[in-house]
Amino acid sequence: MMSSFDDQNQIPPLADGFSTERALSSRQTVRGLAAEVLLQVARRANAARRARDTAEIAAVSAALTTASEDEATAALQALDDPNRPHDWFLTERLGLIATEIGELCATDRITFAQASTGAARIYDYLRYRRRPLLAKPVETRAATFVLVPGDSHTAGMSATTDAFRTRGWDITLLVGYSHDELVARFEASTDQIFCFWAGSSQSLDALARIVVALTVSHPAAHVLVTGQIALEGDRIRAIPGIDACAPDSDAAFAWLESQTA
Repeated sequence: MMSSFDDQNQIPPLADGFSTERALSSRQTVRGLAAEVLLQVARRANAARRARDTAEIAAVSAALTTASEDEATAALQALDDPNRPHDWFLTERLGLIATEIGELCATDRITFAQASTGAARIYDYLRYRRRPLLAKPVETRAATFVLVPGDSHTAGMSATTDAFRTRGWDITLLVGYSHDELVARFEASTDQIFCFWAGSSQSLDALARIVVALTVSHPAAHVLVTGQIALEGDRIRAIPGIDACAPDSDAAFAWLESQTA
């Protein structure tokens, strides 16, 4: 039995709402109409999604900067999806929130102190989103030793690195790199243990910045600080993201050994 659709030049009747007086004359016209329908539906859906996301991001940004700790955590949890990976949470959620908080501060709608509170809460949530209070032991005896940017106190660092290698550790040594260069190295690294080395308390600010940069990209990282700066134990442990201090190589070795399965 033949169908009206067997004739490729025959156009089926238009749905209600279209005038039959404007009957389409070719399949190309049908394709154009279909493409326009899909384009406009997608555009309107995207606009609605942007409006919804904008409202959500604004609400979370306000909670992070001006509400209580519990309210801020609840707001982030409402946006989070524990089944999604770390990078999704950074790009689809925290990146937008960070941009919003930066804009609020730049236009004086919140204070610098409030913006700093929001940043600290973002960091804390990200740090422990997939990281239990006691981080899981690592399965490989590998670690990255890092000289804090701007610090030149390398005496003993190479010897400590060699001692670890002699004891069966695979050590990556990063000396003389800038902050941004180290961040790029961290992003490409598969190590789970990082040991930061510095010679004095003058490197505290640089240490704090580089540890935060590391733990944003690797929230589950095990972080040790060693060298003379580790004598500033209380000040070191106040830096978010640092797990332990070890002022000498024996203490550093004992701590690293304790982190392996």
